[in-house]
Amino acid sequence: MLKALDRYIFREISITWFAVTVVLLVIMVANVLARILSKVTEGLISADVLFMLVGLKVINLLVTLIPLGLYLGVLLAFGRLYRDSEMSAIAACGTGLKALYRPVIVNGLIGVILISVLTFWASPWAARFEQRITERAADQSVTSLLSAGRFVEILGGSAVVFTESLSADKNEFQQVFVHRDLDDEGSFEVETARSAIYQRDEDTDSEFIVFVDGESITSQAGGSSYQRTRFSRHGIRLPDNKREMAALENSAKTFTELWQSDDQQSKAEIQWRVSIPLAAMLLALLAVPLSHTSPRQGRYSKIAVAILIYVPYANLLVLSRKWLAAGTIPPVVGLWWVHILFFFLIVFFTIRRYGFSWFFYRSAVTT
Repeated sequence: MLKALDRYIFREISITWFAVTVVLLVIMVANVLARILSKVTEGLISADVLFMLVGLKVINLLVTLIPLGLYLGVLLAFGRLYRDSEMSAIAACGTGLKALYRPVIVNGLIGVILISVLTFWASPWAARFEQRITERAADQSVTSLLSAGRFVEILGGSAVVFTESLSADKNEFQQVFVHRDLDDEGSFEVETARSAIYQRDEDTDSEFIVFVDGESITSQAGGSSYQRTRFSRHGIRLPDNKREMAALENSAKTFTELWQSDDQQSKAEIQWRVSIPLAAMLLALLAVPLSHTSPRQGRYSKIAVAILIYVPYANLLVLSRKWLAAGTIPPVVGLWWVHILFFFLIVFFTIRRYGFSWFFYRSAVTT
């Protein structure tokens, strides 16, 4: 059972951890939303799956944001205790440094459990689901991307379509405008029609748009000549954008599938999934000695130092993952050397701040 002081520090860390994680998540979701919206406007995916894709991305974002939020949460919570001289009062009561680590370790274990659930189950499921949505979007009819009263890019940006109104099933359009690039030399075609009908050949699975009562203007490269054609009925075949089902990426595979595989990429993915929860605990332990500040410094004085330590640690993990996947380093070295190096860094900062006595004695917290 946690003592009253342990519960107090635990609550301070938890609240700050949650707040920091939420702020970071909002910032990252805004960037993700902007990228997905650009794909929607380019006609690569349908707007119907926008929020579903954002939700799947949130799961992957939490894998990296929870450890960072825990790291900064411990740092800011302890920084406030130092700023408000509460740490001096704790030391005056004879509370040892080891007692301060108890709520930190409890929060760290909660973080390890949350991240383990995300890395071993939730994140691979989200990656598989996202891949299916992307493949389904590539296979769907281009007409599903259209909206009444809006210029919409389709076919990877090679065509722009505008329709004044369309039916509920998006198979019939009124007052249609289409601009298509014919080649890479600058040739294009502009078609306008009173109405248009979407049709699919069931035998060949080919897609057509049949324009009714309109005209077509074709421009050759450089705009040197134009050809204008009036028609009562004119059909164009849409490019075939079907593709075979892609193989699952390593990030989308289950732990069992990775374990049964002998390739280097699978081994790198396994070590990566184990490393993220481990990194969360190590970051939380480092934040304790790193958080020490004088009352005049303020609770945010160590943020820059903390970030300067976090960035190389995270980058070394990513780099080691690539080295392991490429076979540059053996699996026995893998990502573990980065954690060992970081552990010695924790020991260094702890001894530098509290001396050797903290390990052997129940010494009071120095302020």
